[in-house]
Amino acid sequence: MKTIRQVSMLQFTLMVSAFQISVAFLSLPRELARQAGTDGWIAIFFGWGMATLASAALVKVMKNNPDGTILDLLQRYMGVWASKIAAFIFTAYYLLLAYDGFMIATLVIKLWLLPSTYIYVLVLLLLIPTFQIAQHGFQAIGRYSEIVTLLSIWIPFVYLSTLRHAHWLYLLPVIKEGWLPVLSTIKIMVYPMLGIGLVFFLYPYLVRKDKALRAMVISNTLTCLVYLGITLVCYVYFSPDEIAEYNEPVISIMKSIEFQFIERVEVLFIAFYLFVFSCIWIPSMHLVSMNSAWLLGKGPERGHLALWCFAVAVSFFIYRPSFIDAARVNNFLNLAGFVMEFALPACLLLYVAIIRKVRGEKRS
Repeated sequence: MKTIRQVSMLQFTLMVSAFQISVAFLSLPRELARQAGTDGWIAIFFGWGMATLASAALVKVMKNNPDGTILDLLQRYMGVWASKIAAFIFTAYYLLLAYDGFMIATLVIKLWLLPSTYIYVLVLLLLIPTFQIAQHGFQAIGRYSEIVTLLSIWIPFVYLSTLRHAHWLYLLPVIKEGWLPVLSTIKIMVYPMLGIGLVFFLYPYLVRKDKALRAMVISNTLTCLVYLGITLVCYVYFSPDEIAEYNEPVISIMKSIEFQFIERVEVLFIAFYLFVFSCIWIPSMHLVSMNSAWLLGKGPERGHLALWCFAVAVSFFIYRPSFIDAARVNNFLNLAGFVMEFALPACLLLYVAIIRKVRGEKRS
């Protein structure tokens, strides 16, 4: 395997968490409220448990081939063609995740900041720094995630300032309509927890592979704490009937915040949140180039990345998506993400265990 630049556990943790939070953060309170009312926040705990179990399966699978990615593991246990098919599927999957990130980010920018700017122009501007960072691999992406996290520390304090308008009685009574609405909401938590699948490709780059599961648990916990905090803030600020009417309640709540030195806080928030948005499409574009290079077996990943960036720009020039299209893509990713990041690890873990037993290999 080629020489790789290692990724620290802090970078790994923040990379996964930032990937998860990026685009789902804005609409999650609304989606949970539509399904389970103000009891929707309870589903976040189920989402954490589901993601943690999947993370354990992911790490356990990758321990069977610690010096390679999931493609190397599949080639070892299933053959070359299986790894080629997997590379094609992962290319399509992460390309769709990147496209979804670009789509949501540009639609939000166009709605709140630059209504007269074409979406393809915004995408083109975003692709330039994306290429510059993604071409240098996971170590550069990990450092970028660290910087974004440090720059984002002020956001929770801004939301805490809205609690002076809170109506805590909106949360009562708990489980007002029984457990069925809450349990039916668990499926919504699949999309916000997408990102744990990065382990498939990040594992061989980790400095301390023995701490991978611990890092994943911390990452999932950090993500769910962020989701829980912003969901509760929205629930006690908006009335139970009102919150479902806002497409981005996380942004709308900013209108109640006033500072002497700035009039519209939501404008500053959206402009800054672009850094958080990028934490989904930058690693996704890198993974797209990595998998396509494996699939074709020729050319450097940097060249593949340039071609895919060009393809994304052209796609937005040809077709200009709407919020309805974004909702459709999110619904599809909710299903595809469950298969790729929750069901696949469990199936692979079972398959590899059977093959190792048949071959008489020792446990790793």
